[in-house]
Amino acid sequence: MYKQEQGRKNEKKVEREYRENGYQVLNVNDKGFPDLIILKDGKIECFVEVKAPKHKVHGFQKEFHKQLEAMGFQVEIRIVEE
Repeated sequence: MYKQEQGRKNEKKVEREYRENGYQVLNVNDKGFPDLIILKDGKIECFVEVKAPKHKVHGFQKEFHKQLEAMGFQVEIRIVEE
């Protein structure tokens, strides 16, 4: 097994253990995770998905954003002119 695959397997194991103990876990390796985590005074203010005008938010990204919002986080979509 490749080191990267073993590392991912270990991450999932630890993530599962935390979830089983009632914690909410945000895994930045998950497909669809927003581009930026905005913090202030050590606390998460919001998550930001950055897009160019011609690009759209994909379905898998929207689904991940919904999960974050269900946890009580704010997710913003920022369109940046090229």
